[in-house]
Amino acid sequence: MKGILIGLMLLYCMHAQAEVTVVEPWVRATAPGQKVAAAYLRMVSDKDAKLVAANSPFADKVELHDMHVEDGIMKMRPIQALPLTANQPVELKPGGLHLMLHGIKAAVQAGDTIPITLVFEDKQGKRESVALVFNGRALTGMVPRNH
Repeated sequence: MKGILIGLMLLYCMHAQAEVTVVEPWVRATAPGQKVAAAYLRMVSDKDAKLVAANSPFADKVELHDMHVEDGIMKMRPIQALPLTANQPVELKPGGLHLMLHGIKAAVQAGDTIPITLVFEDKQGKRESVALVFNGRALTGMVPRNH
């Protein structure tokens, strides 16, 4: 009886965690000597949750950033968490939300693989880490912008 109760409790705990699906994770190629890189992806969670942190052995620090235009000037700012509404896709893309890798260990080139772990938190405060591999990619077709 005790084993059945523990099994049901474990099943409930596993069911309560949000499952996040990540598609097309990539890091923008960088110039030699550049110490920061931007990472992008698309994701959707099956339950309400939030992205609260990220880390990588490839960088000293990884932050979640948002870019927006303020008084005609593009500005970037770190944000503490990114809410994920159940079944609503969220895209981290150039010119908007993105992961900023500070203190990268080497230049990123097209075809490189960069390990990044994302940390999600559900409504109960339970955190889950998801280890991903991001692919280095050259950004093509980008129109230069004045900042």
